[in-house]
Amino acid sequence: MGFLLVLWMQFLIALEIFMNSQRKLKWICILLIIGIKLRVFTINGSFSETHVASWRDALACTFIDDTLDPEAIPLICRKEITDYMEYMIKVRETISELLSEALSISSDYLARINCLKSEYLTCLYYPPCPEPELALGTINHSDSTFLTMVVQDSSGGLQVLYQNHWVDVPPIPGALVVNIGDLMQLITNDKFKSVEHRVLARPVGSRVSAVCFFFPSSECMLKQYGPIKELLSEKDPPLYKSVSNLEYMAYYQKNVRECTSALPHFKL
Repeated sequence: MGFLLVLWMQFLIALEIFMNSQRKLKWICILLIIGIKLRVFTINGSFSETHVASWRDALACTFIDDTLDPEAIPLICRKEITDYMEYMIKVRETISELLSEALSISSDYLARINCLKSEYLTCLYYPPCPEPELALGTINHSDSTFLTMVVQDSSGGLQVLYQNHWVDVPPIPGALVVNIGDLMQLITNDKFKSVEHRVLARPVGSRVSAVCFFFPSSECMLKQYGPIKELLSEKDPPLYKSVSNLEYMAYYQKNVRECTSALPHFKL
């Protein structure tokens, strides 16, 4: 636990230094050359009657098949991101086994279907918002991937929707927040439920968090994932049609701004 706390503290501190640094402007320009390896998003400052703004900056790295060229990560937080992701990959193996066992199937089932073999790490910085009533740190949504792991600083602000009420998820030092994603709900035939969540904007103080999304290996991006056969019976027929990760993501991207899940579209 001591090692984990030190690792996460170093990681979050490095992220905050990068996001506050004027070097961020330099990296935004460089990213035009790097392309999909690394992306930086800045605050969405456009307000409208229909959409709530997401008040945050983000540094996003894609680890296809658990790999990423370290040179694509800003030097100021390169070591911390690399160390953090190495640890997340180890944690993923444990979580994968626990979820499989909870479904009463082979403990290596989720590992064998390669649905968690790539990662998309989003490092988020939420600066103070002058008009928090017009924005959210992150709009309410469910995650389109299979699994999400979140580490957050001590600021708070994360909420999940439970029985039509927003419930705070207070930060606990050394604890990961693990969210079931839409595609995990699909393949488990609603045995596991994807959670709708959001992050509140704050008028005072900043917030830093890191969100690691898990999705299939490169060779399985077009693989059709449907309800696990071992979970089906006459009493529990399939609730969803099969879909590939790329197909689901394409549909999701068209609807995420409306704060709606894509799952109903794939219901049988």
